[in-house]
Amino acid sequence: MSDVSLQFERLRRHYDLAVRSHDHVSFLDLSHALRIWVELKSHLDGNYPSFSSTKAFKTGCPSKRLLKAAKGCRYVFCYMPGDVITYASNGQIVSGPEDDFSVGPMKVSVGFMVDADGAFRLRSFCFVSRQLDDSYFLSTSSVSITRCNYQQWLGAEVVKLSYADESGVLNSVCMSREILIKRVANTLDASHPTDQNSVGVNKFDAPLRHLLKYAVGDLPLPYFILLKIAQDILDIAPGLIGLSLDYNSRRLRPWHASHRL
Repeated sequence: MSDVSLQFERLRRHYDLAVRSHDHVSFLDLSHALRIWVELKSHLDGNYPSFSSTKAFKTGCPSKRLLKAAKGCRYVFCYMPGDVITYASNGQIVSGPEDDFSVGPMKVSVGFMVDADGAFRLRSFCFVSRQLDDSYFLSTSSVSITRCNYQQWLGAEVVKLSYADESGVLNSVCMSREILIKRVANTLDASHPTDQNSVGVNKFDAPLRHLLKYAVGDLPLPYFILLKIAQDILDIAPGLIGLSLDYNSRRLRPWHASHRL
C-alpha cells in the first residue's frame, strides 16, 4: 500500500463526518480508517524518513504522584495534548458506569472548553474513586508530556484505567493508541464481523468495553481518543509526507476547567 495521499484523504473524510455527528457507524468507520494508518507505520518509516526522525507527535500520561495517590482505586486517566475538538457533544459534562460512580467518594476532573460556535474541546479526563485535592489534576506537573516519532506515538500510552472484573478484583490496564485502534476495529465489527464466541478472549476487550461506559458530552471516551488520533495525523502528517493540502489545523488556546462530583 503506497498511495499515502489516498489514505490521507480517506481518513480526512471519515474524520470530517465523525467530528460533526456521532453515531456507531461513523465511530467504527473512523477506527477502520485509523487501522490502515497503524498498518502503514513501516511503510511510512521506509519511504518518509521524517516519520521516524522527527518527534512531531505528543503523548501524555499521569504523574507518578497521581498514580501513587490512585493506587488501590478504580480510575481512568486520559490526556490529549493540544486538545480534541467535536461538534457532536450534547452539553452534558460527564457520566460513567454505575459500579464506578456509586462506590463512594470520588474525584472527576475534566479539562474542557466550549467555543462560541458550539465546538466542544477536550484535553483531559480523569476519574479516581477517592477524593483528591485539585493540585493532583490542575498543576502543570500533574501530567507528563513526551514528544515522539510516529511509531513511538502509536505505541505510547493513550489511556490508563483500573476497573473491577466480574469477581470484583481490580485490574490495572494501560492501552496504547495502536492497541485501542485494533481492539475497536476487531471487537466492535469495524473491520470484520465479530465472532461472538471469541469476544473477551483478548485481554484488552474487557477494559475497552468498560471504557466505553465513560462519556463526556454524552459521547463515549474512546470516541474522543480515536478522534484525537485522527486529528493529530491530519495535522502533522502533511508536513512529514510533503503533501500540499488545504487542511485547517485546530489550535488550542490555553485553558483548563475542572468538574467535580
